Amino acid sequence: MRETLRRVRFTELQLLITVLLFFAAGYTLLIFSGQRRGLIESVPGVLNILWPSSLPLLLYLLVSAGLSYRSPFADELLLPLVAVLSGIGLLFTARASRGLDPEIYGDVAAKQSLFVTAGVILLVLMVFVDWDRWVFIRVFNTGMMEWLKNHRWTWMFLGVALMILTFIIGVDPNNSGVKVWFRLPGGFLFQPAELLKVILVIFLASYLDEHREVVSGGYRIGRISLPPLPYLVPMAGIWLLAMGLIIKQSDLGAALLLFGIFVAMLYVATGKAWYAIASFSAFGVGAFVMYQFIGKVQERVAIWLNPWADAAVRGFQIIQAQYAIAAGGVAGRGLGLGSPTYVPAVHTDFAFSGLSEELGLIGAIGIIITYILLVYRGYHIALAINGRFRGFEQLLAVGLTTILAIQALIIIGGNLRVIPLTGITMPFISYGGSSVLVNFIIIGLLLRISATTQKEKAA
Repeated sequence: MRETLRRVRFTELQLLITVLLFFAAGYTLLIFSGQRRGLIESVPGVLNILWPSSLPLLLYLLVSAGLSYRSPFADELLLPLVAVLSGIGLLFTARASRGLDPEIYGDVAAKQSLFVTAGVILLVLMVFVDWDRWVFIRVFNTGMMEWLKNHRWTWMFLGVALMILTFIIGVDPNNSGVKVWFRLPGGFLFQPAELLKVILVIFLASYLDEHREVVSGGYRIGRISLPPLPYLVPMAGIWLLAMGLIIKQSDLGAALLLFGIFVAMLYVATGKAWYAIASFSAFGVGAFVMYQFIGKVQERVAIWLNPWADAAVRGFQIIQAQYAIAAGGVAGRGLGLGSPTYVPAVHTDFAFSGLSEELGLIGAIGIIITYILLVYRGYHIALAINGRFRGFEQLLAVGLTTILAIQALIIIGGNLRVIPLTGITMPFISYGGSSVLVNFIIIGLLLRISATTQKEKAA
């Protein structure tokens, strides 16, 4: 009995119960506001809001119980932080669905609930299944981490193949001019760039771990150390990949995300700040040159600088988003009492603006703090790693955490008009299947890495 209680993750459990109570209050407010505005008139209308979101939120309690039994040493704060963010996403999607045309968008609340539920199941598979014993050692005669590390070129080939397929058969369901989705059976869309960023992290973690000393220095030009030319080729390839995304897809957001991941991991592996400065300088020069020739990039920058020049068409979305943020004030207009759906695509690209209107500055800061805590825990896991695969797992944890950090930074900056708007989704909050699923895979990997690290320390 004492051994069972010792394994129970009480901190995680208490935080998850608090999160569930918080969202129970949120859905209650959402129902009352709908009845007040005449949007919900019956008990079935209430149930249509509640049932899609209740399952994934309750699943977190089962996951916590499973972690107590299977991985008691895994980080206890990751799951509650993800529960907060995904819960906000479910709550806001249910709110936004009131003002969205179901013939165009379908039942976005039910779909988002399905995506989050599938994401939690993927997380369970990542953490609870003993992949080393059941799959990797039996089939590949190697452990999971070793298998990921030793097949980096296979992963990179897969990533390049995904990009090429996107260029060939990609679709543009939003008429945004960017074809970055695959259309799957059943009307679902998949964005290969979401998977590409994880593939890139695995490749870089393996490559930089194996060649860390060579990449850290070689030839010297004054006070600057450069690695031998052959080891610069993969780095130049990442730069060309980012430029290729800008040229072919006019996708500044994905290019900046992939390049930011690369620079962060390169800096962690080498400890040389000038690598980061040189890399971002090269990206800036390349982006500036592309800006001179690509009309879509010029258009996005022009809208960012002065949306009022074409307020009725091209600048309409960003202007409405600014109005929504301003209308929220400090405390917000209240859940269900604002008008976030005046902003086109508020449930995807402008979720932060819609939440800022109804939750106000206080709620917006709370969301940002939650992201900061999530990123902090990810980097904390990386710093705590030791053991056989310390270099690879450490870089892997850094890269996976950096994905979430840069993605949140880019989309929040775009909503606030600090940087040009891109099509990057807000992790765990924005509506979208491929993004949600990949983000849960990231959290599953981080939990698995932390469980192994803390278990080794306890032993």
